[in-house]
This record gives sequence, structure tokens and C-alpha cells, in this order.
Amino acid sequence: MDTLQTSSCESDPKQVLTSKECEPTNFKNNAHSVRILEDLQSLRKNEVLCDSRFETDDGCATFGHKNVLMAASPYFRALFKSRKICKTGNNTVNIKKLDSTVLQLLLDYIYTGEIIVTKENVQGLLPASNLLQLEFVNGACIEFLQKQLDASNCLGIRVFARLHNCTELLASSETLIKKQFLEVVKSDEFLSLSFEDVVKIISCNDLAVPYEEKYTNGWFNK
Repeated sequence: MDTLQTSSCESDPKQVLTSKECEPTNFKNNAHSVRILEDLQSLRKNEVLCDSRFETDDGCATFGHKNVLMAASPYFRALFKSRKICKTGNNTVNIKKLDSTVLQLLLDYIYTGEIIVTKENVQGLLPASNLLQLEFVNGACIEFLQKQLDASNCLGIRVFARLHNCTELLASSETLIKKQFLEVVKSDEFLSLSFEDVVKIISCNDLAVPYEEKYTNGWFNK
């Protein structure tokens, strides 16, 4: 049988690498992190290797992996590093402030990087994302509400923004109130305002109306 003949270059890797100058090259698999998250989400959905369990007041339970949650949320990082959790080894956490549906959405976001904001869930998602310190979700909720702002709902959104300390959303709602005041006063929300709120609004120097008192008769006569 003939012996397979190879050149010295082919048989000696060192010669292959030194025969030509080669700069170190970095190769990045852009799909790697996505695939890892998809696999982790699958493990969570099937409750595989989960080391944390969350219960809400409505009696529902959901599961997760501490390392993933700690990496995504400062809230979870502080929670799982706390002495109480570490010492007892108790993997069940009661989160009374969150609705189970909202918690599920936020855990899905942590594992996928995606969140669907709707008019039905935004009022629950925004304060919950504040609690869990998920800045992207919080920003998404604010952007969603800003796009929904109009004369019929700006007063309610203003109250909501103030309640949850959303300065950007508060500023947007107040700007719209000033610009569209003539439409705002026709809304049911305006008629439900307190005397103090009405005074504060009509006292703004940049209110887009020449004679404020003319347009507040509806409120005073309610």
C-alpha cells in the first residue's frame, strides 16, 4: 500500500502558522446569547433546574433561576443575597405587591428581552418594573403612555405619573394639558378634578387659552 505523502507544511502545524503573518482574530457568535436565553426560558417553562419559586396573593406560583434573575434585576440580586434567604435556604418568595400575570410577563422579559405593552397591562407593568428595577420595561411603559396621550386622558395619566414618580411622563402630560386646554376642559376627567388641581392648571402662565375663567365655568357649575 502506498504511503500517504504529505508536505512538511501540511504535517507540521507550526510551519503552517508561521509561514505567513497572522493577526489574532476575534470571532463572535451573535446568535449565542439568544440561543442561551431561549434554552433557559425552555428550562424555566418546564421547571427544570429552577431554584426559586414565586408566589403572589392570588395563589399562583411561577419559577425561575436565581443566577438569571440576579443578573437581570438589582431587586432580585439584593433579594437572593439577603441573609434571610441565604441562611434559611428557602427558595419560595412571596411577592404580594405584584399580580401573577404581571410577574409572569416580567419574568418572560428577563428570559427573552421582549415585552408586549398593552392598554390593559401598562398600569400594572409600570409600577412592577419600578419595583423589580427593570429600566427597559419602565421606559417602554412610559413611551407607550406618551403615545396614547390625548385631551381625554391626559389628566388621568398625569395623576398616574405623579403617583409613580414618572417625571418624564408627568412633563409630557402637563405639556399636552397646556397646549390642548380647550379640549381638556370638555373631558369628564376635568370635571372630576379637585378645586386645588383646577387652580393649579389655570394658573400656568403658558396655558394656551386667552381667558381661563371663561372655560372653567363647566367645572365650577358641576
